[in-house]
Amino acid sequence: MNKRFLSSVIAAVMTAVIFLGNLSATRAEALLFTPNVTIQSEAAVLLNMEVGDIVYEKNADMKKMPGSLVQIMTAVVVLENCTDITSEKITAKEEMYDLFEADEYPEDLRYAHIEAGDTLTVEELLYAMMLTSSIEAAYMLADHFGKGSQDAFAEMMNAKAEELGMTNTRYINGTGLYSARQLTTARDMMTLVSYAMNKQAFETIACANTYTAGSAGSDEQKEAWTWKHSNLMVDESSDNFCVGARGIKTANSQEGHRCIACKGSRDGSNYLVVCMDAPLKDLEENNRFYHLEDAKNILEWAFTHLSYQEILSPNQELGEVHVNNSDGADHVLVHPAEGYSCIWNDNTDKKSVQQISDWPAEINAPVHAGDKLGTVTLKLSGETLAEIDVVAAGNVERSFWRYNLSEIPGFFRSKYLRNTVVVAILLSLLYIAACVFFAFRYHDERKKREAARAGHLRNMRK
Repeated sequence: MNKRFLSSVIAAVMTAVIFLGNLSATRAEALLFTPNVTIQSEAAVLLNMEVGDIVYEKNADMKKMPGSLVQIMTAVVVLENCTDITSEKITAKEEMYDLFEADEYPEDLRYAHIEAGDTLTVEELLYAMMLTSSIEAAYMLADHFGKGSQDAFAEMMNAKAEELGMTNTRYINGTGLYSARQLTTARDMMTLVSYAMNKQAFETIACANTYTAGSAGSDEQKEAWTWKHSNLMVDESSDNFCVGARGIKTANSQEGHRCIACKGSRDGSNYLVVCMDAPLKDLEENNRFYHLEDAKNILEWAFTHLSYQEILSPNQELGEVHVNNSDGADHVLVHPAEGYSCIWNDNTDKKSVQQISDWPAEINAPVHAGDKLGTVTLKLSGETLAEIDVVAAGNVERSFWRYNLSEIPGFFRSKYLRNTVVVAILLSLLYIAACVFFAFRYHDERKKREAARAGHLRNMRK
């Protein structure tokens, strides 16, 4: 009974393995395309959230000053070190305001009307920080979770950056206060934002349009503690309004200039965009929100021109291969082991993708469906997009008579026959040599015996 059960289990497992091995899959990837608009930001990155890959980048690895974009990492570290953001409370200390007043660039600081002695929950401080870039909220969170040390909290941020693979990022503080040594890249920022958006609490907070802190007492304080997101792309009354845009974080500083990280969702497509180091002013020295313009233009371009497209179907017939010694059909059709799909720009003709085949002109039977026969390489403008295995589409059995007849000429040409003949000749020569040797030896011994007998006869006569 146990043996029968074990046999059934093994059979089921083998069937599943064979099924999964023959199951057609589709590889989903992303290519890099360029928007048909001018991007003023010095660095920018666009990521498609479905594929999880970057589809546009500009100076993605150029180090930039992030300004208050560092508060995204502050939020991540806080969320991962706080057991209950709704109940844990922090009180504002007087000392932090002296630090703000002494800052080298006080005009860069953004306030959320939090006064010394005010007590707010961690959640409320996260809203204040993410929506308004509140310097008070950022300092309070870093001080509390850094156990009274801003430096200790910065090291927690750096440890998290290292864990995420943000190799070009260095944090000096969790507030966004100016430091020439606090640097990151658009690519590293995208890594961070992508990670943060997988946390429900972060997305809920960072993508809220407005929020009123429940800790507010008077009506005046409620009004002061009702915060609107600084990303005007979510404001329908703004010239920078973008349908489907969601907040996350903006930054404005004299040294780092204008930066933004935001999400865009429309018609089932979801993107994250990061823009860094956009000019603060136009050519006439008027203030201009180039970071918002860039983010909006990039998202509009993506929504209009980018879509998920199948470039190579897993069922597409790529050709046929001749099969020697087959029983029936003398060829087998080939198709990709998996399909290839990616985010595609509708301004680029899919026919421009080259399919470079690499498989033999003929093979020997038997052939089984799913057998790898070669590869097909997809290239666009000389760059390799993917190299995909090519497999047999069906079975081709081997003919007993054709196979054996085909082996006869080969037998006479084979090294085995040649070696056998050589060995036979050598053995024959050895046999002949042995025969000659023993014939001469027999002749010599016979002469010796006859000579001995003659001598014996002569002795007898004497």
